[in-house]
Order: sequence, then structure tokens, then C-alpha cells
Amino acid sequence: MLDSSNLPVSPVFLLAAAIYAGISTLITGPEIAERQIARSEWHQVCTAEIHAELESTRRPDRVIPNVPSFGDLLCGPYPELSEFCAMIPDPNAIARETERKLRAQEDERIRRAAAGSADQCGCAEQVYLAEERLSLALYAASARLVTPQSVQNRETALTRALRSPSCAYRRQG
Repeated sequence: MLDSSNLPVSPVFLLAAAIYAGISTLITGPEIAERQIARSEWHQVCTAEIHAELESTRRPDRVIPNVPSFGDLLCGPYPELSEFCAMIPDPNAIARETERKLRAQEDERIRRAAAGSADQCGCAEQVYLAEERLSLALYAASARLVTPQSVQNRETALTRALRSPSCAYRRQG
């Protein structure tokens, strides 16, 4: 058993300090961080950045030349051949239709990937709270007098959490 008479402070003080540290670690630190994250509007910025990142992965549209079809060239000066010209297919119609379908598939891929952006940002917030729990506890317990680096650079830490393997499975689209 521990002899409390050899301690420089009262055992009640040590117990109170341990309870205060526990409350700071489990309750007040994460609560202060959640409020500051909400106040900084990081969630909206994160979502916008994810959408911009997804848009940057969009494949460029193929340029399909707007060449008049043979039927249009023939029927322009000879309107009496209009029935014959209607049977001549547009050579670019298939390419335009294929490009339209590819563009629709690309839009759907980006839409699906962007639908999970709120989950990705929420994941980053949870990872940040879990990884920086002790820094946040120190910040809360010191009445915000001591500001650890990860708390001071919260947005950088949140971005690092967003790119972490813990949230990587949510980015696949």
C-alpha cells in the first residue's frame, strides 16, 4: 500500500487533480475543440475543398469537330434531294452521343464521390479529436493559457486527419 504521509501534497489534492485531468481529457477538451471547429466553419471549407479536388479529377471533354455532314452539303444547293439526304447519316453523331454518355458517367462519378464529403469531413474531425485528446485536455485544463501546437494549428491538423488512412476509405469514388 502507498504511504500517503511521504507525499509532498495531500492525497485529496492528488485525487482532485486526477479527476480534473480525467474530466479535461474526456469531456471539456473535446467539447472545446468541437465548438471551435464549428465556429471556424472548417466543415464547409473541407466540403468545398473536396468538391474542388473531385472536379480537378474530371477528364477533359473531347472536342468533336462540328463538320457539316455530307447530306447537308449536298442538300444545301439541291433541295430536291432532301429525301435522299435524310438517309445519309451524320458521321459525328455517334461520337457526339458517346461523348455525351461519357460526360454523364463522369458527372455521376463525381456526384457519388461528393455525396460522401460530409462523412469525410466528419471523419477528419473525429480522428483529430481522438489523436489530439491529450493536447486538447491540456488546453482545456489550463483554462486556454497553454496552447499546444496541434491546437494552435487546428486546420492543418484537421487536414492531416482528412488525409489519414483512417478516412481514406471514404474518399474512394
